[in-house]
Amino acid sequence: MLYSLPSRELIADSVEYMVNAHCADAMVCISNCDKITPGMLMASLRLNIPVIFVSGGPMEAGKTKLSDQIIKLDLVDAMIQGADPKVSDSQSDQVERSACPTCGSCSGMFTANSMNCLTEALGLSQPGNGSLLATHADRKQLFLNAGKRIVELTKRYYEQNDESALPRNIASKAAFENAMTLDIAMGGSTNTVLHLLAAAQEAEIDFTMSDIDKLSRKVPQLCKVAPSTPEIPYGRCSPCWWCYRYSRRTGSRGVTEP
Repeated sequence: MLYSLPSRELIADSVEYMVNAHCADAMVCISNCDKITPGMLMASLRLNIPVIFVSGGPMEAGKTKLSDQIIKLDLVDAMIQGADPKVSDSQSDQVERSACPTCGSCSGMFTANSMNCLTEALGLSQPGNGSLLATHADRKQLFLNAGKRIVELTKRYYEQNDESALPRNIASKAAFENAMTLDIAMGGSTNTVLHLLAAAQEAEIDFTMSDIDKLSRKVPQLCKVAPSTPEIPYGRCSPCWWCYRYSRRTGSRGVTEP
């Protein structure tokens, strides 16, 4: 994290600088990788102008044949294979060439995909933002819908003085609790703790480790996808909507639909 985490602050400051320098009325945040979404999230809550997030989407899971078995791969698998002295150069090369087959954020419930899901739970992005594959035809419609939505939010705020269209009013403390509940339920990246706390601070919301601890003692893990289990690669299902529907169907304490 020597350079990785400070890059989040640089991203947040850069977005704030450019938006203020050019007097932007609203933002469409197109983000994907680990520190970009949280950096933009921090900036949007700091600026508090109408905003919507649209991610580039996760890449498809890689696959290759090892020991006569077809296995699913991600970038971490390639890194592990490359560092293992028992793995031959040819085998390592095969894994590396197969690990990242398409564009998109790293396949798996890592930080990027976790944060893109959490923007849904915060109410700042549309359903499917965190799980619809980068290569899926429906992603174009996600962007078109985002364009329409940001125009609606901008008109509501500037023409109707409706402050409920602002990110600080959308991403309330209840929304942050909702996001962390989703994170626990879907087995998201532990880095999201760092990012949600930082975003809450920008929004001037009293959301702390104590709140996260309380939620972690009540909310079960409902969904397992890679890397929690190799059988279900990321992108085969929508963790957000699966958790929404499960909670609604069972009446259990879980994430609520934003």
